[in-house]
Amino acid sequence: MGDDRLVPRDSAVYQEFARLHQVARGMRPTGVDRWNRQLYATDTKRWGGFDPKTGSIRLSEDGVLRHLTGSVSKVDAAEQAQALATVLHELTHAGMETDAPNEPNAVRSLHSQGAMEGIAELRALNDFIPFSVSAGYPGLRLPAPQRAGAYAAMDSLVTQASGPAKDRYALIREAVHGPGVMHFDQLSDGVVRNRLAEVVPHRTEDQLAVRAALIQTMTHDHWPTLPDVSAGTGTAVAEDIRRRLNAKVEEIRHHYQAHPRQPFPADFPNQHAVSLAAQSQPSPSAPTTAVTESKQQEVATMRFLDGQAPAAHATRVAPSLGDGSRGAGAPGVPPVGRATPGLDRGAD
Repeated sequence: MGDDRLVPRDSAVYQEFARLHQVARGMRPTGVDRWNRQLYATDTKRWGGFDPKTGSIRLSEDGVLRHLTGSVSKVDAAEQAQALATVLHELTHAGMETDAPNEPNAVRSLHSQGAMEGIAELRALNDFIPFSVSAGYPGLRLPAPQRAGAYAAMDSLVTQASGPAKDRYALIREAVHGPGVMHFDQLSDGVVRNRLAEVVPHRTEDQLAVRAALIQTMTHDHWPTLPDVSAGTGTAVAEDIRRRLNAKVEEIRHHYQAHPRQPFPADFPNQHAVSLAAQSQPSPSAPTTAVTESKQQEVATMRFLDGQAPAAHATRVAPSLGDGSRGAGAPGVPPVGRATPGLDRGAD
C-alpha cells in the first residue's frame, strides 16, 4: 500500500466516484454505509478493494479510475464496463455488515468471506445494466466476472435456493443487506420457503434447526479459495452442493413425516452463540447443542471479523468486518474438496 495515493476530494475522478456511490446506494439502499470517504489510487494488480478496518476504498489507477469520466468511451468501452462493475462490487462490500456473533446460524469463517465475494460479484453483474444507464454510461455490454469461481458458485446456489415463495431478486436483495456471515442462512431460508414450506413447522426451533442442517450442505470446503479460481471450479463446487442439498431436503422430508413434533437434529454453525444463549437464557425451546473444543477454537480464530457496528437485518447488535477485492487471482489453490485452513486473507 506504500505506493497508493489519496485521491483529492476536489478532483474530477473523486467527484465522479462519489456520484457513482450515490447512484449505487439509490438502487439498493442499505442500513449502513461503511465507506469513510477516502479513495486511493493504486498500481497493484487488483482492480479494487474495500478495507473493512478503515473503511477506505482502493481502485486501480489504470484499470478503473481513468475510466470514470462520466460518459461512455468509444475506444475503451469493454475496459470501462469492467471499471464500473468494480465500483459496484466494492460499494456492495461497503454497504453491507458482515458479522452477527450472536446468531446460531452465522457462519463465522472464511467460507463466508468467499460467499461475500460471490454475492458482491453477483450483485455487480445483476445490476450492471440499470446501474450503468442510471449513471450516464448507456450502451455498455455486461462485463465478465472477475471473481469467476465465487460468482459461478453463488449464481448457481441462488438459483438452487430461489422459487415462487422467495425468488432470485428477493434473495439478492436480502443478501446485499447482509450480514455477510448470514448469507448461507439467507439461502437456506429460500430453500425452506420454496421446497419445504409444507413440511417444516413454523416453530422457531424447527426453522432454525432445518436451516442449520441445510447450511452444512452449502459450506463446501472450497469456498475460501473460490474467489481466486476459475468458473469451472465454481461450477463443480455448486454441483457438489446441489447433490448434498437435494439429499438433505429429502432427509428432512422423511424426518418430519415420521416425527412431525420433533425438530430436525442439526449442529448449529455458530456454537459460540449457542453456548452464550444457553448460559444466559436457559430454555427448553432454545438450541442446546453442546459446544465442542474444536468449534470454540474455530470461532476464536475468525480473525477476519472484528470492529463494532450494528448489523443490518440481524436480530442483535453485531461487530462489522469483512470484505474483499476484485481483480487478479492467486496461484496454488487446492483442488476441489480439500479442506482449506481458516487463514486471515486481510484487506486487498
